[in-house]
Amino acid sequence: MPTVWWRRFLRWVITLDQDVSPEDKKTRAYQALPHVTNYIFFFGGRLRTNKVSNGTKYLPPTVLFMIVVPCVLFSIFETPYATTRHDNRSLIALVVLFYYFWLMTIISFVQTAMSDPGMLPRNIHPGQWQTQNEFSSFITPQDYYNIVTLPAHTSKKNHPEMNNSIDIKYCKTCKIWRPPRSYHCPTCGVCIQTHDHHCIWVNNCVGQRNYRYFITFLMGAISTSSLLIITGSIHLHRVHGVTSRAPVSILLIIYGGLVIWYPLILLLYHIAMTATQQTTREYLKTMSDNSVKNPVMHPRIKRVPTNIFDRGNYVTNMFSLMGQVRGPNVWSPRDKVNQTGDWRLQEW
Repeated sequence: MPTVWWRRFLRWVITLDQDVSPEDKKTRAYQALPHVTNYIFFFGGRLRTNKVSNGTKYLPPTVLFMIVVPCVLFSIFETPYATTRHDNRSLIALVVLFYYFWLMTIISFVQTAMSDPGMLPRNIHPGQWQTQNEFSSFITPQDYYNIVTLPAHTSKKNHPEMNNSIDIKYCKTCKIWRPPRSYHCPTCGVCIQTHDHHCIWVNNCVGQRNYRYFITFLMGAISTSSLLIITGSIHLHRVHGVTSRAPVSILLIIYGGLVIWYPLILLLYHIAMTATQQTTREYLKTMSDNSVKNPVMHPRIKRVPTNIFDRGNYVTNMFSLMGQVRGPNVWSPRDKVNQTGDWRLQEW
């Protein structure tokens, strides 16, 4: 009997695969979701990540390592220097700021990587089934493969090129009509609200419910790297440039100068994207130069005149997309479900 409870505890800590038995009528969604998605759940569905078999699975631990190690070196070598001298009040303030932005970086990284990006539930009424040669399959009506155009309201005025309409597509995997700006991520195996992109560095999608965490992570990483450079430079200056007296300061300056560029470029890219009220996926559709696979490296981000979501102002666009309402968790992994009668948990 203790073995059963021990196994249940381990399954609660990490749920790698479907953890339900046929006789269980009621169960938690996180115990059955690994069967129809690519998610792994932790601590009873409170955290999640993706099951990936390629080399990208090592990227999130690498990012976490790159966040933790500088803080350890900073705490061992820079913090004692700043707190043991009476003439280092300015350095003490910088140390406090460093720890504040470092905590913001690591917390927002975990929130981006392991929280719900905006997962949409599958259709609870998939439709008609047909049986042929003892095998059952779902019949998708041919009309569902078409794009449905619906009228929409826009805040932009005096723009004759605006058609005041929006296209809705049907997801053949989730069997739902996707809401505007939603997309089915093949890596996660689910549809995501306001899907921006799937980030291999966090092994999760960046969508409506974790986009602000992603932006906060970039801002925290930039601020932390800047403070590494500043505090290391001040320390090196006060020892009159003698590198043997502050070798770790040199290391932290070099490290901060190298790692600051990628999050800085990525943040500037997303500022430009949100200012034009576009997601990365929407922007990829407008790119005429197909040879440039990385949208961050594209020479120019242009405003789309027919963008129904454009509010007509760069600042308004940026804050409305970066600070968009997270919305409810419409498919909570902790909800109680009936795994035998819930079509959302069946493999189609």
